[in-house]
Amino acid sequence: MSEGVRMRFDHVSIAVRSIDRAYEFFQRYFPIQLRNEKRAEEQVSGSFYWQDFWLGGFAIEMIEDPPGRPGFVNKFIERRGEGMHHLSVEVDNLAPLVQALRNDGVRVVDEQSFPDGSSTAFISPRSAFGVLIQFWEHLDGAKAAPAADRLAHFDHVSIAVRDINRAMDFFARYFPAKVIREPHLSNSEGNFIIGQMEVAGSKLEFLQSPGPGTRNDFVAKFIERYGEGMHHVSLDLARFDETAAALKAGGIRVVDEKRNGRGERQFFISPTSAFGVLIQVWDGIVE
Repeated sequence: MSEGVRMRFDHVSIAVRSIDRAYEFFQRYFPIQLRNEKRAEEQVSGSFYWQDFWLGGFAIEMIEDPPGRPGFVNKFIERRGEGMHHLSVEVDNLAPLVQALRNDGVRVVDEQSFPDGSSTAFISPRSAFGVLIQFWEHLDGAKAAPAADRLAHFDHVSIAVRDINRAMDFFARYFPAKVIREPHLSNSEGNFIIGQMEVAGSKLEFLQSPGPGTRNDFVAKFIERYGEGMHHVSLDLARFDETAAALKAGGIRVVDEKRNGRGERQFFISPTSAFGVLIQVWDGIVE
């Protein structure tokens, strides 16, 4: 990591065909708080609309192309379908960070400066295990997260990778990070290797296939279809049963309802019902 550069993970961005429909979905089933109204943006990658909201102390952004003007969002959706597009990180000194990355051969793309003095740049997913990572430098800083919400907690973003040790080493090298859970074979079904890190104030989880012959090898299947990249997001919800019932009543596809080895309950919302995002939901009251 470049010396003297402070970082903070700010949001995960979702590419959708309709921001209005996506926002309605999250507003209906989760305790969200609006962060920014829908607005147009012009960046080096092209024109687009965006809107974001808070969910359990973390921001989720939705992006779409302007009507009748297909651009980079549409290209992403044509290639992969709706779903998680990038992670965004707030930094206080972008230039030395970009230079340090480039010196190490990390591919940095779409650099741009704005009239208000802010600037942005992206690490290409080719250099970051399939994850497009945006850096933002704002002179006035980002809006602070709302006070802790006992109804929800955004726990982590999970990334499917081919080599978990290399992926975790990458994030440890370029971000303020510490290992929370060393890579190990899952103790539930034994069909994936898992490791977790605290990275720039948020949690990232890494998933790897144990290798050929693994039963229900969902990590290998995901990478075969999409390549490495963001796999799911994970939430703790206080109103676990109420939310599950509401989702089912609304025709939302709920899958993999079960307890883990510690007796903790969970379910997943299928990406076919959640704008391409696989959402893991845990039963938990936020302290």
